[in-house]
Amino acid sequence: MNKILRLILTAFVTLSFSIICCAQNSRHNISGFSRWSHMIDGHGLYDEILESYDYALGGIQYGFDTHPEDSSYFAAAWNYPHFAIGLSFANMGSLNFKNDSCLGDIVNLYGSARFDIIRNSAFAVSPVLELGLAYSPERYHFYSNAHNLFIGSNIFFDLGAGLETAFHLTPQWDIALTAYLTHHSNGMLRVPNWGINEFSAGGALRYNFAPVYTLERTKMREPDYRKGLHWNIYTAGGVHSCDVELKALRKLYEEGLANPTDSYRVPARARIIGGFEGVWRYSPLFAAGAGLEGNYAWNDYRSSDLALRGEEDPKGYSPFYAAAYLTHEFYYDKLSIHVMWGVYMYKKTGLTEDMGKTFQRIGARYHFSSNGKYFAGFDMRAHYFDRSYCLELSLGMTL
Repeated sequence: MNKILRLILTAFVTLSFSIICCAQNSRHNISGFSRWSHMIDGHGLYDEILESYDYALGGIQYGFDTHPEDSSYFAAAWNYPHFAIGLSFANMGSLNFKNDSCLGDIVNLYGSARFDIIRNSAFAVSPVLELGLAYSPERYHFYSNAHNLFIGSNIFFDLGAGLETAFHLTPQWDIALTAYLTHHSNGMLRVPNWGINEFSAGGALRYNFAPVYTLERTKMREPDYRKGLHWNIYTAGGVHSCDVELKALRKLYEEGLANPTDSYRVPARARIIGGFEGVWRYSPLFAAGAGLEGNYAWNDYRSSDLALRGEEDPKGYSPFYAAAYLTHEFYYDKLSIHVMWGVYMYKKTGLTEDMGKTFQRIGARYHFSSNGKYFAGFDMRAHYFDRSYCLELSLGMTL
């Protein structure tokens, strides 16, 4: 564990130094924060194994602020956002299990963006987004940690959204009240993967290296962009480990019908996706649209049904899915972030597969030029709004 922590700390220091060297026109700041956190048991899963749900979290952030001298339309349009890298420590090892299992302390290394919706000389109110990697020394193991079903890998993802209210004590010192919703998951790269959903509230103390004054937005000419309706086609790929398959293997092992090694080594199976969408870019900052996609994702659905239910699905099985979805995009120059909500119009995954009829997807695309044809993307697909299903890498083009 000490080696991993040293690597994370080295990465944090290196990234901080890079920000100082590369962002010469930005205002820099450093902050420390602490929060009380509570694990959210939305599906009644945690109650089976946990006696306590609360723990402490603390960390540091190094950030820089955009401002009018950046001469960026997007910086001005988003009211000069604040960017940072952060390192935090979550004392989840203090949680009490109802058995001999444990959940280790988690270290998060992440990037964050803060957008002021209210800013004046006294305070600022800002939504916050965070994305990064996390490490925990403890994970599921069939023998030694059988009830720790939260995350089946030591390295996983940290995704958070929150709200901050900062009060300007002096031109260089801020104190902030914060509230966050956070999700930890490995995106089903390895099972089990219930994921960890948390609510946290706390405060932060921030020191700005230069005095901070109230900034007024500069009106700038809109950049060139592809207005109106345009069409995107894309292909994507990812892997998915099936939690239902793990349950089936565990049951077969308990009945003496499976090798104990197989009981916690579920293969990660490939997913291949192709999609087509129409998107209306109604401003440089926003676009909305709808799309269709086809999926290929084989799994041994029949064996899982026989193991867990003792019967086959009379509707049969198919590795092909088809779906329709709605999407909305938010642009910052060549980078766009999108949120999607979709419905599976065709799927045959058996009696026990826990996929749901709808899905959600959040991700980002990098467009290789402002008006270019090509883009690359990264998405997380989820079911029930908090259950990761697959991480997807994509390539596409605008027609």
